[in-house]
Amino acid sequence: MAEEETPTIFIGKKPFMRYIMAAMAIILNEKPSKIRIVARGRAISRAVDLAEVLRTRYLPGIIDVEDIKISTDEIQNQETGRVDRVSTIEIVMSLKKQLTPE
Repeated sequence: MAEEETPTIFIGKKPFMRYIMAAMAIILNEKPSKIRIVARGRAISRAVDLAEVLRTRYLPGIIDVEDIKISTDEIQNQETGRVDRVSTIEIVMSLKKQLTPE
């Protein structure tokens, strides 16, 4: 049996509501057991906000945080050639129960 791949939402500079709509579309259309939210640097606070808004406003009692991983990526600056370190976060959220159309 093939392992289910977890859908991932990468957080960047787009308007916050786009990430909420992307998460809701994935949950409603693909019906995964988990979703992953990934962000680096300044976008980390948006990733945390997205997880909390999904958990408390849009899907209370349906989705919850399963795991949070933090780390540091080393990225080489193209202009100067030096190595910069950027913090990263990965939030895995699991669906406690599937959504059913009413």
